[in-house]
Amino acid sequence: MTTPDHPSIPNENKGIVERFHHRLWGDGDASVIDEVVAPDAVTHWGDSESNTIEAMRADVERYFAGFTDVSTGIDDLLGDDDKVVLRWSTTGRHTGPYGKVAPTGKTITMEGVDVYRLAGGRIVEAWSMWDGLSVYQQLGLVADDVGP
Repeated sequence: MTTPDHPSIPNENKGIVERFHHRLWGDGDASVIDEVVAPDAVTHWGDSESNTIEAMRADVERYFAGFTDVSTGIDDLLGDDDKVVLRWSTTGRHTGPYGKVAPTGKTITMEGVDVYRLAGGRIVEAWSMWDGLSVYQQLGLVADDVGP
């Protein structure tokens, strides 16, 4: 949806999120956080106890400490008014500690969905949900047949 005063805002916001995602998760370039995310942004970032951009930084540091040979893709990118929804998949080889998990050498694929709210060309709120069970199954920490 576009507004009469700003018909291209959803497309501009989608471009900002696309650039942010590729630089952050594809290139491991955490400097994009300072460029794109508002300093007082609120994050709802997985199991983090923090709702600041520091939780975002900590997640990036934890991921890239544990995974190399990383590639990321955008499966869907939808924008409406001030929100952008991103469905993504990221692949990496587990070569370093990932939290408390010792390196396994396995290549895994994470999949998730992020929702961003933007204002003035910056991310001001972010939600991120990803399939952690699948990741831990791929790392061999949880049996594949767990569940109903």
